[in-house]
Amino acid sequence: MNSKLLDFLIIIILLMPFLFSTGAIPLDSLSSEDKFADARDDDYCEDTYEDDEQGCNSDSQCEWDDDECDERDDSSSSDSSDSSDSSDSSDSSDSSDSSDSSDSDNSDDQGNNNGGGTTAPQDCDNDGINNDADEDDDNDGYLDVNDEFDCDETEHEDTDSDRIGNNADLDDDNDGVVDTEDEYPLDANEWSNFDGDQLGDNADPDDDNDGINDDEDEFPLDATEWADFDDDGVGDNADKDDDNDGILEFELDGETRLDCDDKDNTTGSILNDLDCDGTINEDDTDADGDGILDSEDEEIIVISDLDDDDIPDAQDSDIDGDGFVNEFDDYPYDATEWTNADGDALGDNADTDDDNDGVPDIWDDFPYDRCAWTDTDKDRDPDVIKCPPGFSTTLIEDLDDDNDGVLDIYDKFSTDASFTGDYDGDGKPDSVDEDSDGDGVLNVIDAFPLDSSESLDTDGDGIGDNLDNDDDGDGFIDLIDAHPKKAGDIIVVNEASDLESNSQSNSLELETSVLLSLLFVSFLISIGLGVAFNRTKSRLNELNKIEEEI
Repeated sequence: MNSKLLDFLIIIILLMPFLFSTGAIPLDSLSSEDKFADARDDDYCEDTYEDDEQGCNSDSQCEWDDDECDERDDSSSSDSSDSSDSSDSSDSSDSSDSSDSSDSDNSDDQGNNNGGGTTAPQDCDNDGINNDADEDDDNDGYLDVNDEFDCDETEHEDTDSDRIGNNADLDDDNDGVVDTEDEYPLDANEWSNFDGDQLGDNADPDDDNDGINDDEDEFPLDATEWADFDDDGVGDNADKDDDNDGILEFELDGETRLDCDDKDNTTGSILNDLDCDGTINEDDTDADGDGILDSEDEEIIVISDLDDDDIPDAQDSDIDGDGFVNEFDDYPYDATEWTNADGDALGDNADTDDDNDGVPDIWDDFPYDRCAWTDTDKDRDPDVIKCPPGFSTTLIEDLDDDNDGVLDIYDKFSTDASFTGDYDGDGKPDSVDEDSDGDGVLNVIDAFPLDSSESLDTDGDGIGDNLDNDDDGDGFIDLIDAHPKKAGDIIVVNEASDLESNSQSNSLELETSVLLSLLFVSFLISIGLGVAFNRTKSRLNELNKIEEEI
């Protein structure tokens, strides 16, 4: 049968139900009630609203009858609809009239409650009690009579009356000191209490509670000082020269202060003017005032106190007061120095090369170790350790100076963590070198960018063309392939014209003389292999006979 005719018949058969259908009724022509009636069974209402009278009556397809939900018939629905329309109209009219009447009757009541006939009652906290009747409108726990923000549950007080509640106000008393730093945040007259008593400093007559009223106290906020006789800014209690005459005063028992005015009580005291003649001992040629020059006086005893700590040097464990005890201080009489790592004439503080390794301290990662100086990755292991004769170290040399995970012996850039390799040794890291292997072929076109002996892989077999004996992978070795870089198809030459037309695009192209030569060589090889095989076989047979005879 003709295929086109068969296709036509199949299409006609498929379309027949649509071409000859006469009983279809558009869905839109059905009422919503018909749609629902057709889509459910007769027990819809009873099953859906078994014990739900309210739900049953709200469904236009159902009605509550004799304690059960039944289907509503068409006439009932129509009547109900008419009744509903009538009822709605009547009810609406009545409701409107009632509403108007109600508004008119109640206008005075609303005016009494809210101050205006059209103002709706308010309920800030939505607790069902109008604000007029609610004693705590915002329900924040503070009664409205005590709440300055009666409709704001986050605020209730405003100390400085700036209309910013204290909770949000950064300076509640508006005294210029923020609450976080104000010891009296709700008192604009106070903000600090130095001595921690019950009185703020503004009201407290003795802020530091040292027993001296502030108006007589030169240090009102320092409980250890109150007077400064020489007005040098150092309180007399701490000042070793209260009168600033250059002659020091000292305490013997924590209370009695000795000066030349107390000469009779200076026995055994520490003074820098032993004879109290107004000249300190260092400048006095007769320190004890006995009429005998110090240079000739064998009886003179001057007690020194280098750091002025009231402890005689002979008894002071830290004579220069630099914080290093004498036994560990290389310079016990010099408060500016305490160590000398290299033992030269300079203390380490003044010495610019403490370990004398030739590397200034500012560049030396190990300024006190003669054997090391550089630590590239700052891991406390030196890059290199070189100890001069007579020196040693406990340090361990770092095997990965830049800490890039590549050991220095394999890292061309051992002090630069950004680079590691330099295949061609040209000083450029491989990652930025455009020709990493230095073969003259750029990396972007080099199939072997890290192999200077290869750059091309025509057949993509992973073997470079220089090593590959079949560059194009067409099954013909390069030696006999007229186009070794271009794979071709095996052809069958039927005519001379075919050979001529395909010679430029296919692989196999041999002159007759070459082909005959190859056949001859193959023939000779075959004969040679045959002769060798026969000789080997004969030799094996001879050996077998000898073994049998033995």
